[in-house]
Amino acid sequence: MTKEVLFLTGNEDFSTIIERNACYVDKTSYLKELFMSDAEVMNHLFIRPRRFGKTLNMNMIKDFCQLNYHHPGDKTYQQRLFVDNGRNLAVAGDDCRELREKIMGEFPVLSISFRRVEGDSFEMAVSQLLGVIAGLYKKFVFLLQSARQLDLDKTKFRNILEFCDLQYDNLLVGSNLFKAQTICSSFLATLAEMLYREYGRKIIVIIDEYDVPLQKSVVAREPYYDRMLDIVRRLSVTTFKQDPDPWLYKGIISGCLRIAHQSVFTDANNFTTFGVGDEPYTGFFGFTETETQKLLSDCGLSDREADVKKWYDGYLFGKDHIYCPWSLICYCYASTRNAACAQQPFWANTSGNSLITMFADGSMEAHNAENIDKLQQLLDGRQVDITLKEFAAYPDLRKNVSFDVFMTLMLHTGYVTPAVETRGADRISVKIPNLEVLSCFREKRDLLFGQDNLYWYNQTLQLADLLMTNNAEGARLLISSMLKEFLSIRNTGHELYYHGFMVGVLGLACAARGIGFHEETESGDGFPDIVMTNDTSDTVVIIELKKGKNQRQSRIKCAEAAARQILDKKYAEPYLAEKYGRIYAIGIGFGGKDCYVQSLGNLSPVSSQQRSRPPAQNMASC
Repeated sequence: MTKEVLFLTGNEDFSTIIERNACYVDKTSYLKELFMSDAEVMNHLFIRPRRFGKTLNMNMIKDFCQLNYHHPGDKTYQQRLFVDNGRNLAVAGDDCRELREKIMGEFPVLSISFRRVEGDSFEMAVSQLLGVIAGLYKKFVFLLQSARQLDLDKTKFRNILEFCDLQYDNLLVGSNLFKAQTICSSFLATLAEMLYREYGRKIIVIIDEYDVPLQKSVVAREPYYDRMLDIVRRLSVTTFKQDPDPWLYKGIISGCLRIAHQSVFTDANNFTTFGVGDEPYTGFFGFTETETQKLLSDCGLSDREADVKKWYDGYLFGKDHIYCPWSLICYCYASTRNAACAQQPFWANTSGNSLITMFADGSMEAHNAENIDKLQQLLDGRQVDITLKEFAAYPDLRKNVSFDVFMTLMLHTGYVTPAVETRGADRISVKIPNLEVLSCFREKRDLLFGQDNLYWYNQTLQLADLLMTNNAEGARLLISSMLKEFLSIRNTGHELYYHGFMVGVLGLACAARGIGFHEETESGDGFPDIVMTNDTSDTVVIIELKKGKNQRQSRIKCAEAAARQILDKKYAEPYLAEKYGRIYAIGIGFGGKDCYVQSLGNLSPVSSQQRSRPPAQNMASC
């Protein structure tokens, strides 16, 4: 029986979740490692897939550390959230007493998120960033009343706030865009210096989803990656430079993609990246098996643990098996309200799934037969070996990126996960982690072979044109090429597979070309597999399909038998009666990823020249 548990699905504000006594999986134990470790890491970069709890953890860190600006020394806010809440959070234990005394409520914190910094143009993205800056500065407007602040700094503060508030939609006027870029590159340092002067305490800087503007700049209608990278790089220099200002205590940054330090954090001091396999933070993001079991028990869903594991587990972060927290919370929320709720994709239906689409749509590598085979292995539940590629820039998947670059990107963003067995530091085996992500791959696979993918779509149009003009050799070459690219060709033990393949391809093309398309319509003494008709060109194409073994001679015999069937069952009679000038009879024999095409030429007596052409002259084999 399910239990009533309050879920604030989609709410990533730590204080709200705690104060409303909503479901929270405790991650506060990592605060001790973050701030009291002997490792002396000054700046942390956490790389995790989207929807793995990055924002909630960043908010938790902010709430734990943030100074009471109006009453320094007053920690009642943190005491209420982290200690006196009845939850027995890890940070409330005696072993964290020193942490609470030295860190809790002791630091000015500058916390921002770049999650919504995007736009179809550079100006739109910069406008969004100005909105983030304005929101941050408004929280500290009280500094303008302080006698400790220099008049020059107050003026700079006012100018930044007024510009962000009033000029965000006038960036194409005069020098506004240049001014905006200058502000975006230095706003954290300006505010940090004022806070340091005000309180005499070092500053903690938190940037959540640092790489979202870079990703969005690549997929934008008017890509602007280099210009956005320049802003992010200059911001990192002014905030985390190698010779830091005395005001910086610690930087904590989160993102999905590991972009090489040479590209973004060029002059950052002691910047350490913690990816999915880097200790001691492998369990900091996402839910461990123990945490998942407790959550399911709290919700009265322990009997569903096996199904939940198949759908939402499978991520290997270091030695920890991790569940996707977003999916698990959504599933528990739905199940506590509907006991019959089945597992379904939650993570895969959120934003950010444009990566597979871009690769499939724009890259010739996506249509390489070897890479298609690797994708098929993943879909079959197997693992594939890749060479990890450290990115110097965000890969533009519209270009011909390599399969290894694509799969490294998939690893960072959660579409694949390291398999249990790996080989070496740069060579790794990956797999699709669970049924949820598998369903996403299967959905995106259709984009490889649909109208929205111009590469595939143009091939379907070309094939229809070849068949309508009785170009058997061209059709043979193209069909064989398409079969080698087509996912799920493996283990096709039935003729219906090839029938479905041809129906899907030609049905799409005929609809676009205005060609009549008929599947297994009664004609003569039987039902031909496919008939294509075009009154404008006075043409009919009758196609019969048969499957043989994956051997040349078997495909030949199948094609010959398919062509004879068109004659024996008189499939052409209705079209002969309608006096079409061209009635082409084509038999296709399939086997494995190849085919054999045999055309009997034009069966119509209306065109004697075509009718007299010897059939053998229009045969093609692979």
